[in-house]
Amino acid sequence: MPTTNSVREPATACIAPDDVTGIVLCGGQGRRLGGIDKPLVRVNDRRLLDHALERLAPQVYRIVLSVSAIEPAYREFGCQLIADEEAGEGPLAGLVSAFRVVKTKWALTLPGDTPRPAPSLVQRLAQDALARGVAVAHDGRRRQNLTMLIDEAGRDALTQFYRAGGRAVHRWFTEIALPSSDLSGLASSFININTPDDLAALQCQYRQG
Repeated sequence: MPTTNSVREPATACIAPDDVTGIVLCGGQGRRLGGIDKPLVRVNDRRLLDHALERLAPQVYRIVLSVSAIEPAYREFGCQLIADEEAGEGPLAGLVSAFRVVKTKWALTLPGDTPRPAPSLVQRLAQDALARGVAVAHDGRRRQNLTMLIDEAGRDALTQFYRAGGRAVHRWFTEIALPSSDLSGLASSFININTPDDLAALQCQYRQG
């Protein structure tokens, strides 16, 4: 397990919702689920993205959706849609494209197939983010590379990394020697779907409440 910073107690540092833009990455291809658009999969009679937006909205000023292409299904969510400027280049391309419309100091990034972000996600990342300009979550088993809180300078640096040929966020974290933020106490909030078994487990979780 990589070195982590202990954030087991709620952070004393705070970042106001008005200072944060949420970026939800919806450009994945869902290959292991037969190519379905994962954020649109229904669980408990609602789409995964519906669940995610409901939990994320109180924590941020506004939410933008990073998509591989502007599709009518995503217009229904009422968020600004940002298409990848370079198709097929992975989630980092989606982030860089979305960064261009962020006007707040901070951006919180989240995968679109993660329907249960913790209500305290921003504030649990705030302490490390304020100290370093970027904080990335670790769920106790693995680093969640696409769940991070990042300021304007960090976004500029990550964009420069991409323009120089970088194509993986985790390589940028290694390059800048960024410790992870220990959010193991929120491990269940990072559940996502990659396989039919994952989807079945998530459906069971919602049935149990």
